[in-house]
Amino acid sequence: MKYFSKIILATCLWALLSMSAFAQEPIGVIAKSKGTTFHKKFNADDYNPNAVMGTQLKNHDWIKTGDDGFVAIFFLDDKSQLKVKGNSEMEILASVERGKISKTISLDYGTVKASVSKQKGEFRIATPTSVASVKGTQWWVESNEDGDIFIVIEGMVEVENLVSGTVQNVGQDETATSNPDGSVDVEETEDDDIPDDPEDDEEEENQGSTIHELKIRMVNEETNGEKFIIIEYAE
Repeated sequence: MKYFSKIILATCLWALLSMSAFAQEPIGVIAKSKGTTFHKKFNADDYNPNAVMGTQLKNHDWIKTGDDGFVAIFFLDDKSQLKVKGNSEMEILASVERGKISKTISLDYGTVKASVSKQKGEFRIATPTSVASVKGTQWWVESNEDGDIFIVIEGMVEVENLVSGTVQNVGQDETATSNPDGSVDVEETEDDDIPDDPEDDEEEENQGSTIHELKIRMVNEETNGEKFIIIEYAE
């Protein structure tokens, strides 16, 4: 019995060490930040003011934005992007398998836009009411205590209401409303219902501006492997 107890203890310790090692791996980077923003590291108790551009993001990191805040996130495995608008709070959850990162954005509240083109791992956005899964698409999510709105710009999104288990496929130019009573309604998207994209406004303002490149060195703290991410910005 002592022998088997040692094996079980060793296995548990190995699992904990493996989880700890993975938690240190960067899975994304803050590509842009403006206004009032906050970043909380996976091993921290409190938020740090300012989600700084170039900051590496890891499993169980948190992002929060104030009224005027905006954060753009770039994921390292497949170049998926997430734009976080003002008055939002979310946790980044990730698991790695065979070089693919399966990503879940746990959105407590707020408005985000996801762009997933060359998808490698699973990409989901989970709220207190719903879960949305995709395979290559662009869509908005607005979440608050009254439920969720999913606006699909391109591709297809599968929306599941966690209260009733109801599942609906939402296609391009369609909007799904997932309600706390368990219902899911799908209708054609109205142009006025699509949130403003802060980066679209910036592109208009920056026409004729000089384009710079920010080269970010990403280091895996466990293997000492490295990769470089290049982000363009206007000035």
